[in-house]
Amino acid sequence: MKKPFLTLSQVQEIKRTCPTPFHIYDERGIRENARALKAAFAWNPGFREYFAVKATPTPGILNILREEGCGVDCSSLTELMMSERCGFSGREIMFSSNETPAEEFELAAKLGAVINLDDITHVDFLHKTLGRVPETVCCRFNPGGVFTLGEGGGGFQVMDNPGEAKYGMTRPQLVQAFTRLKALGAKHFGIHAFLASNTISNEYYPALARLLFQTAADAARETGCHVAFINLSGGVGVPYRPDQPANDIAVIGE
Repeated sequence: MKKPFLTLSQVQEIKRTCPTPFHIYDERGIRENARALKAAFAWNPGFREYFAVKATPTPGILNILREEGCGVDCSSLTELMMSERCGFSGREIMFSSNETPAEEFELAAKLGAVINLDDITHVDFLHKTLGRVPETVCCRFNPGGVFTLGEGGGGFQVMDNPGEAKYGMTRPQLVQAFTRLKALGAKHFGIHAFLASNTISNEYYPALARLLFQTAADAARETGCHVAFINLSGGVGVPYRPDQPANDIAVIGE
């Protein structure tokens, strides 16, 4: 069974001396996990972990992760503002949003963030908002269907039915978006996909990578666009119960 990072006496002392409610974070554990993740993908010199700010919008956590070389994934104006205050800028920020007011695209562009377009209509809206499109831009791909990796063996995952999700572009829309963005001046492209989250499976990210690498190769051939990076989205699951297996990040990286 997993051993807590606090003893019972420490928790009782904190409860006695600190006002409630409160959260207690394991800084050493956070740093160790960030370093293990970085080591698992060290074979790729361009690798960067982008932490989803929405998961824990806490400046103290973001500062720790920035010190460990992580970037941030933002989905709102507030998250962009918080990330800027914590010292993130440029390629350290991915901005992925579904319903996006103009001011959010404007701030993301001002910060030099990599903008990830969720919908085909966002292409012309971004151009209209900024009067241009960034040289580097990303598009969110939705392959449809149901993604079942991670469900078996007592595993748990959420948001694993991309076919019914509102997020992302279809395969034809992805090609259409690349073509249009290239005509508007974009030079470097990324592809992002979110198929499931909290997967207790070492197979999720390799399967997602295989799908996106093939999609990238096909899209580059069909459009002549330079696909510069792939964003493997989702979330490595946590074993919430003692009988659940833990992911092996080294195996996933391999």
